[in-house]
Amino acid sequence: MPDTKNKVGRPCGETQNRDKLIQAARTLFVERDYSQVTIRDVAALAGTDPGLIRYYFGSKENLFTAMLRETAAPVKQQLKKVIKEKKAGGPASLMQTYYQVMSAYPLFPRLIFRLAGLDQSIPENKEITKVFNEIVDMDDIMMFDKLKAKGLLRDDVDIQCAQVSFFSMMIFPFLVPEGLLKRIDLQITPEFLIKLAEQNTQLLTRGLMATKDKNNDQ
Repeated sequence: MPDTKNKVGRPCGETQNRDKLIQAARTLFVERDYSQVTIRDVAALAGTDPGLIRYYFGSKENLFTAMLRETAAPVKQQLKKVIKEKKAGGPASLMQTYYQVMSAYPLFPRLIFRLAGLDQSIPENKEITKVFNEIVDMDDIMMFDKLKAKGLLRDDVDIQCAQVSFFSMMIFPFLVPEGLLKRIDLQITPEFLIKLAEQNTQLLTRGLMATKDKNNDQ
């Protein structure tokens, strides 16, 4: 019997082709800036016809936003799960939770890094910016002014410097060039990230957070 579920003109292997395009887009957009990736580049890496991108997504922008949402969905779900289980709060807890989850999704921080660098003033990037705001909750990350107001930071901590330091700790391990990792004989493995999270937690706690008894703070 004919497959009545398939509409006329629909390519064979629809799910597989679409998945290939999403995977190829993820690879290329991690490696290059958005403006440097073309529809033909994605199709070539996926081993499909460029016309399929128009068929499934309509445009490069729609392909990009679909890839972002589908890449972010399991990451956000896992983050929420771990945060709920640990009842994470404060920069140290967030750092540990983030490393734990990102060890399973090491390309995600690179993708967000690329996304954050887009020129948001360009009209064609408006929808991409919207997706970025869906994925990244800046209120959760920009926490140091709130911590300062609650008296939880050391008196000598500069909020903006603390924020930059926190961003560096969260992002840089996932952006280190392979050549540099080889020179220092280091692999960013889940086991290494656990150790790094523990050390960075100590740095954050001892360097930024106020002690319960400030008189004993050395």
